[in-house]
Amino acid sequence: MNRAALSRIADARRRVSAATLELERIRHDQEEVSRIRDDAVIELHDRGETYQAIAEMAGLTRGRVAQILRRARGA
Repeated sequence: MNRAALSRIADARRRVSAATLELERIRHDQEEVSRIRDDAVIELHDRGETYQAIAEMAGLTRGRVAQILRRARGA
């Protein structure tokens, strides 16, 4: 449900329930998309891309790329 539709729910009880459900859906979607991105970061690094190149492609810092790779490698 989009924000406009949520805002139009007149009953505050229904609106808070619907908003909570939407937040849960968004969190789930964000986790899934993060996993997809992280898998691509790992794949790119495994293919020989540098941290800097991956960071530029992904709009991340080199430090965040390193963190993703460390977590993936269990370090």
